[in-house]
Amino acid sequence: MPFEPQNILERSLIKAAVDPAHRPQFYKDLIESNLFIIQEGPPPETSSKRVAGEGMTIQLRNIDWNGKQCLPAFSSLTRLQAVIPYEVAYLALNTLEFMKIIQGSEFFLNPGSEYGKEFTREEIGSLIDGSIWKTSEMHVMEKDLKVVIGEPANYPTELANALTRYFRNTKSVKRAYLAHFFNPEYDEKPHTLIAVDFVGEWDSLMAGAGMVARDVHVPDPPVDFLPMSGSVGIEDYFRNECKPFYQRKRFGIF
Repeated sequence: MPFEPQNILERSLIKAAVDPAHRPQFYKDLIESNLFIIQEGPPPETSSKRVAGEGMTIQLRNIDWNGKQCLPAFSSLTRLQAVIPYEVAYLALNTLEFMKIIQGSEFFLNPGSEYGKEFTREEIGSLIDGSIWKTSEMHVMEKDLKVVIGEPANYPTELANALTRYFRNTKSVKRAYLAHFFNPEYDEKPHTLIAVDFVGEWDSLMAGAGMVARDVHVPDPPVDFLPMSGSVGIEDYFRNECKPFYQRKRFGIF
């Protein structure tokens, strides 16, 4: 049946499926939403809302999907009923609480629907502990180094466009620049460097930008991000010789 979005999560899921720039927001919408889970046992005679108490035992049902057993979860009751054509017992659980219950397992969001997603153990763990919103690695230059920096011969248009859409929705980025960068002491080959003039919290902003960068084509990977702090050196190149690929039009909102 056609996928007509029933709630914020489903509208976010549709956007994330076609636009990598929306995927960080999808994760935020996901953990603030409820999922519908199939419960073992016969369906109740009447529908009612009940609060799951501490220590309550919940048995969740797996289903066979494409020849593989999987734990299903659905973004709305409509999605569940479209795939399970008979009466079943089900629960509506906050996504984060559901992930804590099944920690160590995987689940599939909306099997059988036009829009869905498989969640790995690692992905679930990073959402539970919040590490998905932290940058993977940080490097601090402890001495002056000679580096090579310039305009890329193969401009990563897809990356620049996706980051532009992402930065446009964050409201914390003033400008962003892009360059081809090579540090002979640390790098095996030149790669892409994004310098960001921003306000606010760096880790969460860059974790989202990293998600975007992982899901688009980049001619010269990997992609590193540089926070612009007003220091001299590499930042001089961006301030004086490089035109930003993104610039917020109204700085007054800061």
